Amino acid sequence: MITLHFLHTNDIHSHLDSWGSLVNYLNQERDRLYQVHEPFLTLDLGDHMDRVNPMTEGLLGTGNVQLLNDAGYDYVTIGNNEGITFTKAQLNEAYRTRRFQIVLGNLYDQEVGTRPEWCTPFAIHHMQGVKVGLIGLTAAFPSFYSQLGWTIADPFSELESLVRQIRQQVDVLVLLSHVGLPFDQRVAREIEGIDVIIGAHTHHVLEQGESIGDTLIAQAGKYCRYAGHVVVEYDEKKHRVVYKGADLVTLRDQPDPLAKQEVERLTENGIANMQQVVAYLKRDLPVDWFADTEITGIMADALREWCSADIGLVNAGVILDSLHKGPVTRYMVHRICPHPINPCRVEVTGEEIIEMITIGLKKEFQTYELKGFGFRGKVLGKLVLSHVSYELTKDGPVNIRIGEQPLLMEKKYSVGTIDMFTLGSFLPPIVKAKQRFYLPETLRDLLAWRLQNE
Repeated sequence: MITLHFLHTNDIHSHLDSWGSLVNYLNQERDRLYQVHEPFLTLDLGDHMDRVNPMTEGLLGTGNVQLLNDAGYDYVTIGNNEGITFTKAQLNEAYRTRRFQIVLGNLYDQEVGTRPEWCTPFAIHHMQGVKVGLIGLTAAFPSFYSQLGWTIADPFSELESLVRQIRQQVDVLVLLSHVGLPFDQRVAREIEGIDVIIGAHTHHVLEQGESIGDTLIAQAGKYCRYAGHVVVEYDEKKHRVVYKGADLVTLRDQPDPLAKQEVERLTENGIANMQQVVAYLKRDLPVDWFADTEITGIMADALREWCSADIGLVNAGVILDSLHKGPVTRYMVHRICPHPINPCRVEVTGEEIIEMITIGLKKEFQTYELKGFGFRGKVLGKLVLSHVSYELTKDGPVNIRIGEQPLLMEKKYSVGTIDMFTLGSFLPPIVKAKQRFYLPETLRDLLAWRLQNE
């Protein structure tokens, strides 16, 4: 009987306060398994990088790769925060120094039609004579990937093909999935031959995993709060898996001092790389999430101009803090606008503009504490519009004008806004509208560009 161990993390999102504790746990656990001669692999399931962190932003992902190298990871797949918040060149450069293997089956370079050179669709790893197959997949956001020069294939179709290709070559088959728990559950029900799915993307905390048929699903939450540990027992004589189990470890131990120091050093380097002055302000620009302020107006103006739209629309909560008179650096702009959110242009009717204004005036909209969709703030805040004016009465907005012209109910207007509103259900007219995304620029890039003109 051979006992296989898979130590795994997912969706760390550059939340590195517990990184030292994670490294301490991994080192201790691997030392223990080495002493008892039980083979192990260390895996990360993607969204390790998040440009909300100045280290990740300032070093463009190379710091995250260094941390994964130092922590001794063996195999990694990528998440959407790696795939669609960096340019192709930036991602290629970040992974150039990797010492781990990336498994990813559904990403292709548009120009040549092949997968990037830094990944392979699957790997076969021998663990004390047991052949373990590892397949990697990530969530498909085709509108975003295509803007960056990638083609992202349907993960389910790709998986069916890869399972047929690899299943007969291995004793144990493990799927590294950054597609989400509903996808993993569907795979477990509909595709035979996968022993373990180690998942990510939806941030589920599966304390002892979830079994569907003959497949075990594991997932370890988010933000480096937990490490996962999957155990598989394989009977060499019977040539089959006889046991599968999953567990989570809360990361509370003392941090590994070298890992903690490395996070601090890389963070300092990232901040140092963002000290370029992008603008000089002649006045303070205070922010208020529940009122119209100059800085949120500048953000809305930037979206309108960048997207060549009739109006601009953004929520005040995307600006986290004020800017003060004097020089403004890239680091300052990142600090107040850290979201990996991209500009987007949509077309809506005048009637739908009224609907959105009305929604944005509601207290429950403004105070909603959003988590995800690229938003890294506290609350949505007030809806701020550029090139739009109206009067507010007890019955709602009236005398609405687009520039100097009265709003026409049936007319189509273009709106420069943020991709976050296309992903949720906050503003239904934007969700169902025809959309065009602008990548790789993020909100902070537009804010810095517009501040230069101020």
